Amino acid sequence: MIGEKTARGVFGETGVEYAENYPLKGKCTYGTGGNADYAFFPKTAEEVVGLTETLKKCGEPYFFLGAGSNVLVSDEGYRGAVVFTEKLKGVSYSGKLATVRAGERLNSFIDDALMNSLGGIEFLSGIPASVGGAVAMNAGCFGKNVGDYVSYVVSTDGIYTAENCGFGYRTSVFKETGVGIISVCFDLDNVEYEQSEGKIAKYRALRRSKVPKGRSCGSVFKNDGYFAGKVIESAGLKGFSIGGARVSDKHANFIIADDSATSGDVYRLISEIKKRTLEKCGVKLREEVEYIGSFDCGNVDKL
Repeated sequence: MIGEKTARGVFGETGVEYAENYPLKGKCTYGTGGNADYAFFPKTAEEVVGLTETLKKCGEPYFFLGAGSNVLVSDEGYRGAVVFTEKLKGVSYSGKLATVRAGERLNSFIDDALMNSLGGIEFLSGIPASVGGAVAMNAGCFGKNVGDYVSYVVSTDGIYTAENCGFGYRTSVFKETGVGIISVCFDLDNVEYEQSEGKIAKYRALRRSKVPKGRSCGSVFKNDGYFAGKVIESAGLKGFSIGGARVSDKHANFIIADDSATSGDVYRLISEIKKRTLEKCGVKLREEVEYIGSFDCGNVDKL
């Protein structure tokens, strides 16, 4: 990592809007966690590429953050740089192809595509993610995944065709390597407006009916050959809490953080859930939530 004075000079020369000692809890849906050493807000593809090259040259750790809906930030924060994609906006169309900047919200894109009589991705309606974040984790539900509709991705490391994106269950090459997504080209379906609009309304209503109220990251664990919520419920953990973090009474795969919760509370609860479900149900749960920063919870093992 580089010194404070040097950082101001080097990062100031990038031309990218940035801040130091930036609080992350307001950028993540859990509303917990500490500060990042640096936060960057690029607006163009050129700024993103130039910034990542500078960060690499400086040896500064960094990662990309979209809507912050599937992450848990350490209470100590992050010793490095966070590149926010929220100002990378814009959608363009060519026939059935839609090119979308990484910072566009997924729901806004779905609505915009509908106005152009394009769809196929209605099943993603209601997921509180950015386009870049959704593609990086290959978001999906109802047996479908966003990667099924990706034509190619423009990243900080070049262009990836769909075949080279490494899409799997809640993963991709971008999630595994940390390569930043700049924009995504989707190959969509021609749709009838009223039919597609009905699907969007149905999926959003269904999601609202299932998602518990309160601060959460969405589903904490992967449904990888089993329904994690059912496993957690079978272990008798609905309503179980540690500090200000509690397993939802409505859906056991959600952890709700109250106003007093810390990221440490959430992490310890996740660790205890993994321990008890393995002991009682013989299932080794795997997290869907991503950890940012260092988590040191004493004697609690990270399984």
